[in-house]
Amino acid sequence: MLFRKMLREFKANFGPFFSVFLLAAIAMMLFITMEGHVVSQNVARGKYHDACNLSDIWMYGEGFTSDDLKAVRNLDFVEQAQLRMQVTASAPKQDGAQVDLFLMKENEVNTPYLIEGEDFNPDDTDGVWIANAFAKKRDLHVGDAFTIEYNGVTFTKTIRGLVESVEYEFRQADGDADTYLENITMAYMSYDAFPVRGYVTHLIKQEKITAADIKKHADTYQAVLDKLDEYGMSVDDLSQDMLLTMVEKMSDEKLTKMMPYTQMVIKTNDGKALAHEDEIADAIDHRYSAMIDRKSVPGLARLDSELDQHQTFSYSFMIIFVGIAILVIATSMKRMVDKQRTEIGTMNALGMKKGKILFHYLSFSLFISLFGVIAGILLGVFWSCPWLISLFAEYYIVPGLHSIFHPIYLVVGVAIVAACVLADFLSCKKLLKIRPAEALRPAPPKQGKRCLFEKLPFWNKLSFQAQYNLRDVSRSKLRAFMSIIGTAVGMLLMLYGVGCNELVPQMEDMMFGKSTISEYQVKLSADASLSEVNAMQEELGGELVMIDQIEVSKVQNPTTDEKKKQTITVIEGKGLYNILDLDNHITSIKPGTVSVSRKLSEIMKIHVGDTIYWHLYSKNTWYEAKVGAIYRNSDTQGIAFLKEDFEKTGAAYTPTLLMTDNKDAESKKTLSYVSGVNSQTEMKEAYEKGMEVMSIMIFAMILFSAVMVVTVLYNSGSLSFNERIKEFATLKVLGMQSAKIRGMLSGQNFWLSLIGIVLGAPLGNLTLNAMINSNGENYDYMLKVPAMDYILSGIFVLIISVLVSFLFAKRIKKLDMIEVLKGVE
Repeated sequence: MLFRKMLREFKANFGPFFSVFLLAAIAMMLFITMEGHVVSQNVARGKYHDACNLSDIWMYGEGFTSDDLKAVRNLDFVEQAQLRMQVTASAPKQDGAQVDLFLMKENEVNTPYLIEGEDFNPDDTDGVWIANAFAKKRDLHVGDAFTIEYNGVTFTKTIRGLVESVEYEFRQADGDADTYLENITMAYMSYDAFPVRGYVTHLIKQEKITAADIKKHADTYQAVLDKLDEYGMSVDDLSQDMLLTMVEKMSDEKLTKMMPYTQMVIKTNDGKALAHEDEIADAIDHRYSAMIDRKSVPGLARLDSELDQHQTFSYSFMIIFVGIAILVIATSMKRMVDKQRTEIGTMNALGMKKGKILFHYLSFSLFISLFGVIAGILLGVFWSCPWLISLFAEYYIVPGLHSIFHPIYLVVGVAIVAACVLADFLSCKKLLKIRPAEALRPAPPKQGKRCLFEKLPFWNKLSFQAQYNLRDVSRSKLRAFMSIIGTAVGMLLMLYGVGCNELVPQMEDMMFGKSTISEYQVKLSADASLSEVNAMQEELGGELVMIDQIEVSKVQNPTTDEKKKQTITVIEGKGLYNILDLDNHITSIKPGTVSVSRKLSEIMKIHVGDTIYWHLYSKNTWYEAKVGAIYRNSDTQGIAFLKEDFEKTGAAYTPTLLMTDNKDAESKKTLSYVSGVNSQTEMKEAYEKGMEVMSIMIFAMILFSAVMVVTVLYNSGSLSFNERIKEFATLKVLGMQSAKIRGMLSGQNFWLSLIGIVLGAPLGNLTLNAMINSNGENYDYMLKVPAMDYILSGIFVLIISVLVSFLFAKRIKKLDMIEVLKGVE
């Protein structure tokens, strides 16, 4: 009997109950879409990282020895450690694609993940292992020949296997403005497979290796160097031809010392990573430049930041929609209980237990929210989450990734249903206090009293419609609160959608109109000599820029917790590469000082006038600098120097970019020391392509905002109509036209919507920037939503309010005054 009654009530109150169903479904679907991507990635990444034995620590230096490795391995917290050398090469037969080449004699840590072919063999001097994603794009297969060019030396190896690298979940070629998997590959080779003799010979001819370098690395050749002393000569007296003759006589084994191991990767047994830096440093007598954990590895950190942002979104949106659903339930069930007071009394009088009656009314929210959660789970698991995963698979490579069903979905689903039922219980708990004799009689009318608004000095000057609506709002505070909060949240979401559409041009203007304004960017390879670079700058004009990785600290001799991994930017101050102040205006670096990015200054509590200390990753020499200004950078945090001040420190100046407006820059792509040339047009197109995900989010924001506003205003209007139905009938009897009554109802919706818009609008700019900046600590946008976007968003919300009001037009026209006004029979 009660079940059939429940079905009748669902039909009679379809609007409010469908709203709860829709809100619960959207909340659950959005949660699974975002959180599902997170948990699916984490599960797949966990298996991937375990299979590859992902390291906890990456250590960089000018040359690690086998003794250093042995000393680290002997530490009780070290599970495994391995030496390797990494260089950036190119693939001349694949349009000069970037090749990040790893040379190793062991395969213990950060091992290549095999997709096809043979496992990596560090003893195979004829084979090479390359990235599967790159091979698919370039139509390369196991058994094909693969040619690599590095620093003037070209060699060809046979592809033994197609692999993926655990350190390159995100990858982007140095010469690209966006992710193009066909332009970058990792390559793994035996350390002994590299043609070191040709490499060293080339560097000697390029005057990049001197006799001092040979003396430093070829200790076994000491007898020849000692012979020089007998003739009163030193290594500085050796000519280039003499060096080449010496190299010809040296064995390959001795020559390999000219290519020292520059990296040590360490796997700990407790996962504490940098907490062990002091112990590791002591073990190798501090002979290293930098030590980082996975948070500072770009290929890992980029996806970490993306997943953190998605997890924030998943809970935020779920809470928003469930919160509105709770308000709808609370107001709807309160009205239903008040309306069915007599029915409740009748059931009590017939002997039905109060607990059973209470469960009957709780079942409304229980079943509706449960069905909504189930619908949301089905949509999320089988459609929206797989879709999002496939979308991000174009940017992040994680083998074995697929959408999974996680127990957290059930936990959140139960929490949503429980929250809805609890709201229902709080609205219906007065059922337990009603005695049958009281319930069979109509509820006594509420005692009339002056509302707060009647105390206003201009109350008597207000129209009847305004006074009537203000009294109604005062009597139904919860309903009014629901309308205002729901509309405010809808305004925020609408502002996100409309605002984001306008913010993309703002981001482009910051990047290409203020920061990097040159028409072309020439990206220089790591082996480019300063003389070659200077000659090209003299030919093309423009400004040289150096960008490198550093560690920063506020104190000398810092501990692990006192230093931060960041980026250094060195500019010439010619206006083609600029830094921005905190208001996004172009500013300059004060000569003799260094500028610090806003986020870094905030994290490390650095202020203008402070002294900071820094060093390059590749060197262990620390320098000090005085802070002259704080600047803002949208996607890179660190410090910025003027070139003349940087050179005074004595640190090696290695420019990485040439910014120029000369169209002849396009012709420099074929130079061996140029890794890429990008025009501003190409970079803008790549940037806009990268914003495709944001475009989808914009559409979703606008859609969900419309759903939110329609749902809230419709329920508010429906509740208002049903609560005042006798009043409306009385007004019609007194001769008031239906249009006038509809106008009162529409007017209330309109003004409540306007209040919600006014309350929601101020939070728009603040929360939108917080949302955009939640994608990792390197992002620091300060975007301003144009005033027109506020106006457009507000107009959209008000239009929805007006359209929703028209839904009640027929109900007012068809109002049966006799039926509504007749007394209890």
